[in-house]
Amino acid sequence: MNELVGELSIKVPQFHTWWASHRVDQCAHGTQRLRHPVVGELTLSYETPALPADPDQTICLYTAEPGSASAETLRLLVVKGFQQLDEPLNEGRRAP
Repeated sequence: MNELVGELSIKVPQFHTWWASHRVDQCAHGTQRLRHPVVGELTLSYETPALPADPDQTICLYTAEPGSASAETLRLLVVKGFQQLDEPLNEGRRAP
């Protein structure tokens, strides 16, 4: 285990920070701060419901507090995503 942690610390620059902050545990529920390259920081609540029919799969659900800055930021991401989908059509190309 120590060898693996050492190797990951060398090869993955962010790993040492993640390991030191104990962010390598299984996702269950809580709050997480993320930095999106386009819209900046988001604070989201997350929850991982159990999937009894397929315990080998995991799904994490992320939500923003209604009315929060993060909720507005998520709305901006949706608009940005739709704009990107429309761009090829506006340029005379067919959508994928």
